[in-house]
Amino acid sequence: MGTVKIMYKIKNKYEFLINYPERILPITFFLLCLFGGILLSLPFCHKENLSIINAIFTSVSAVCVTGLSVVDIGEKLTNFGQFVLLFLIQAGGLGIMTISSIIFILLGKRVSLMHEKTIRNIFDAQNKEEIKTSLILIFKYTFLVELFGMLMLTIGFSMSDGFNIQSVKYAVFTSVSAFCNAGFFLRGNNLIDYYSNPVVLYSVSFLIILGGIAPVICVSLIDLLKKRKLNPLSRIVFITTMALIFAGTLFFFVSEYYGVLIDMNFADKFNNAWFQSVTARTAGFNSVDMSNIYIGTYLSTIILMIIGGSPGSTAGGIKTTTFAVLILTCLNTLKRKENTVKNRKIKPDTVQKAITLTIMYLFILFLGILMLLTTQISCPHKLIFEAVSALGTVGLSMGSTVELDSIGKIIIIAMMFLGRVFPATLLCYLKTKDVNTKISYPDTNIPLT
Repeated sequence: MGTVKIMYKIKNKYEFLINYPERILPITFFLLCLFGGILLSLPFCHKENLSIINAIFTSVSAVCVTGLSVVDIGEKLTNFGQFVLLFLIQAGGLGIMTISSIIFILLGKRVSLMHEKTIRNIFDAQNKEEIKTSLILIFKYTFLVELFGMLMLTIGFSMSDGFNIQSVKYAVFTSVSAFCNAGFFLRGNNLIDYYSNPVVLYSVSFLIILGGIAPVICVSLIDLLKKRKLNPLSRIVFITTMALIFAGTLFFFVSEYYGVLIDMNFADKFNNAWFQSVTARTAGFNSVDMSNIYIGTYLSTIILMIIGGSPGSTAGGIKTTTFAVLILTCLNTLKRKENTVKNRKIKPDTVQKAITLTIMYLFILFLGILMLLTTQISCPHKLIFEAVSALGTVGLSMGSTVELDSIGKIIIIAMMFLGRVFPATLLCYLKTKDVNTKISYPDTNIPLT
């Protein structure tokens, strides 16, 4: 009887977690981060002594697909350690719930009602068939894109380094890292050595873009080739993404023409401006020295990092749709017209969630910056950049990551973790806690000026 009671308690505990996606998301990511940190700290995963705090930092950065690192992963980790890191990146990019559901489907197992409810909330699906279709699409899309990226990057790295096992290794690791928007590379100076290699730059940038847009959105973009109209969501994501990329490219090109791009020819300047515009929103790769950028580039990069990628993808930030909803609401208010996009009304509930997410995101960012500025002695503007990069799960750094003490590393670890799980957790919570009441209250007038 004692054993039955214990099993009953465990079952109740499990159901208590599964029934609430806002709880299971952070818990599963936390457990994976902890598992990865313990694994990376084992002797066969690193060549020299790797402290537990550095192992956990690297694990969290990988699982949260950030890319910030306090060690040179190419030099510090063994081949097995690099494989573990790649697994953590892939698992973090796909998401724990996605992976477990794919396994259930492939094995022909029935997904439980509790698991189904959680997945339905995460992927915004209406029924089991939509869940199954979405998961299979994510699975196929991820590995097909990564496979194509590996082939292109093998060509690209071979052009610079010659065709050898090292080029293939770089291609495999970089393809997964780029698609998952992680930003890890097996060289300490990232992709700076390949600034004049357009095959590498454009292969990585398109992997980042495809990883930063949800698979469902990418598939719907085929309608453009068939000259069909995009649905409102796909249209918003596509237009916002392209606008941010081209605006970022133009600004980086003009701002850094006589800055970090000064020694490059015109073609290389444009290629690197494009690359940095793409990677700034969530990936964290860099082909130029970010510690030497001008203040204008610095501010524009921070804005791009906060916006991030698109919902349902591997990207971080407040997401392009949140940014688009806020901009559309602002423009429609200025025009004194109903809040619509292409003859479709934007629900007030959507606007409220977008505002809530943005305010809470910026509040967490402010607290993180305040704690870093209080506890660290590094250059303030570099610490601010580091905080934005961590919370946006971007991974770009101006060189202050390696200067962090243990407290600074813990702060960045917390920000990377929150940046990965907080937006999805908050929106899952708001969705499961929708207010449904017939009580109507009278309006009140609150002056804003």
